[in-house]
Order: sequence, then C-alpha cells, then structure tokens
Amino acid sequence: MHTVIVGGGNAGLQTADSLRRKGYEGEITLLCAEKHLPYQRPPLSKKFLEGKFEEVRLTLRPQKFFDDRSIVVKLGTEVTHIDRQDKSVLTSGGDAISYDNLVMATGAWPRPLPGHEGRDDLHFIRTIDDIHALKKAVAGKKSVLLIGGGFIGLEAAATLTTLGLKATVVEAMPTIMPGLVAPEVSNFFRDEHEAKGVTIIEGASASNVIRNDTGDYTAMLSDGKAFDADIVVVGIGVIPNSEIAEAAGLACERGILVDEHARTSDPNIWAVGDCAAGIHMRYAGRTRLESVQNAVSQGALAATSIVGEDMVYDDLPWFWSDQYDLKLQMAGLSRGYDDTVLRGEPADRQFSVCYFSDGKLIAIDSVNSIKDHMAAKKLLTANINLTPEQCADTETPLKEWLNA
Repeated sequence: MHTVIVGGGNAGLQTADSLRRKGYEGEITLLCAEKHLPYQRPPLSKKFLEGKFEEVRLTLRPQKFFDDRSIVVKLGTEVTHIDRQDKSVLTSGGDAISYDNLVMATGAWPRPLPGHEGRDDLHFIRTIDDIHALKKAVAGKKSVLLIGGGFIGLEAAATLTTLGLKATVVEAMPTIMPGLVAPEVSNFFRDEHEAKGVTIIEGASASNVIRNDTGDYTAMLSDGKAFDADIVVVGIGVIPNSEIAEAAGLACERGILVDEHARTSDPNIWAVGDCAAGIHMRYAGRTRLESVQNAVSQGALAATSIVGEDMVYDDLPWFWSDQYDLKLQMAGLSRGYDDTVLRGEPADRQFSVCYFSDGKLIAIDSVNSIKDHMAAKKLLTANINLTPEQCADTETPLKEWLNA
C-alpha cells in the first residue's frame, strides 16, 4: 500500500504522522511544492517578519523525524496532474508516482488584487520566500500600504509599524476584520492601530495601484482618494488550491468537496486543510476553514479514515491573531449570530465577546484573556449553553460553569 500526500503544510504533515501513529505500515510519500520542510505559517506575518524568529524555528519537524518514520519527503515537487484511472500523479519533474490512497493537502494561495493579476512587484504574505522578499523590500523604506483589513493585513501592519514604517490599511468592507468578529472587537482593534499611528480606511477599495518612475506607488481608491507608499502588500483573502482536483474530475465548489470523513467524490482520494470544503458534523453543513486547528484535525481525520476507522469531523474550530501585545483568541464559529454579550471592558485591554444565536451560545472571542479562551473551548465542545447573564458575570470565571 502506498499513500501519497500532495502538500507539505500542517495538514499534509499531520496526515503522514497520524498514519504512522495508527500503525499504517504502507509507504508514505509527502510531496512539497516548496523547497522547505513543512513549516509554521502563523509567525510569518509577525515575529518572523519582525526578525525575532529564526527561519530554522519555523520548521515543524526536522528531516530525522521523517527518516525515523519512513516517510519519504520530496521537496520542490509540484503535482501537475492526477490520473484517477491509473491511480497516479504526475509531477513537474515528469515523474509518475502511483498511489493506493491519495491525500490532497494543497492549501490555498493569496487572492490577487483584481485588475492587477500577474504583477510581481506587489507583495503577499503566504510563504517563507514571500517574507524574505518583503524584508528586502522594506529595508530603508518609510511607508507601506496594506490592501485588506483582515488578520493578515492587520498583523503585518502591526509588525511593520513596530519596525518603524508608516502603515496605511485599506479595507473595502465597512469595518476591518469583516465577517470575522463583532463590532466590539473590530472597533477595539481599529482604535489600537490608530493609537500606534496606523491609518485605517474602511469602505474603500484599491481600484488602481500605479508604480511610479521613482519606484514608489500611488494607489487610487474607490472613494476618489489617492495614497502614496513605498511598498504595497496585498492581503485580501485566499483561493483554495483545487485546480488539479477539478481537472481530475473531483467534485469542487469553493474548495475540494469532502464528506465527514475527509473523503472526496473519489473513494481513494481525501482532501484536508485550506483546500477542503468539508461536512462539519458540529455545524450540520459544509464549511471551509483556514486555520492550523482545522489543518491538524482534518489531517488526523483522513489518516483515521485511511486505516479503516470510523470517525467524523466535529472538532470545535478555534483561531488566533497576534497584533502588537494583543492576543485575539476565537473559539467556535460566530457566523449567523444575532446577539452579543460583552464580558469585561475593552478599555482594560482584556475582555471577551460572547456570541449567541437564537439564545444559544455559539462562540467566544477573547482579547488578552487566555483563561476565558481555554474555558470557552471546553464549554463549547461540551455544548454547555450559558445564559447572557452568566457570560457577563466577570466575578465568576467561565471555567466554573463547566461543573455547574
């Protein structure tokens, strides 16, 4: 038996590791398009960009880890074609690799700025090489324009501001972190960024970015304003890397469609991580999540399915974002909420927001409140439904309700 895993991120690594942990004795080959062993991505926009996190520390596992577990890793190997009839993949180097089980862990790629596709002078934050290029570009520069006010844009703004650059963030939606957090959270982070000197522009998109003869940039915004900057970073979301799967005839819709076991429309192929749009039993529907937790959980799930165990995906999603000395931690999915309860005061720079839908607690976002976050994960996993009054009671730690 031979399991081929396409993609060397958290999801691909976890699949390979979990297979060995579950006693899988067949061959495992991990194909990595990048020339780096699987590595952490969250520090890229933060400590690594800042220069306080060495590249070697990004690596999730050393080569010895793979050697000890008989996991063959092929770096710089991109898969260009899947032959489902012959059960093989074709690599960019012209090699055909046969498989019994195929796992797609191809991740996602930065969404290009509309009308500016193919430009190599605009910066993105997704890979180690992206950050090396950005570090080189900002050396000696004074200003940066970040297009996109989501986590990546704001994290990069915080880091580059710390490095001494004047940052401007442009977000097309009415608020930063659109669709991700409640107004209490987005307003708090906007105030924090502006207090650090960051200019936040909401409700305007960058309609045209011009590189001047002097090498700097002028961005024309949809509201008619123009901004100049030395560097431009685009962070307007990602696109699941599902082109190869689509070309092979696998069912895809905003990602590779998988069932509650991470299996695709082909019984011999699984998909995990950012590229997979899966059935999540906790939410009774299909969702595609972009997080380390999801990558790890789905990778383990695929391995479980491959070895013949029956397990479904119902893990609680959780996320985080570090900006300056602020840590935002999110437990559960707040999408579809109709009410919020504030726990603590934003002025204290330590608070939580509890989200409700039809009277049911569905998610909790915590800022600089690790205890709230840890308790939130346990409460939501156990489906313990607190009342708004219980959530607002700061005199009672959330963990106390676990045994109530």
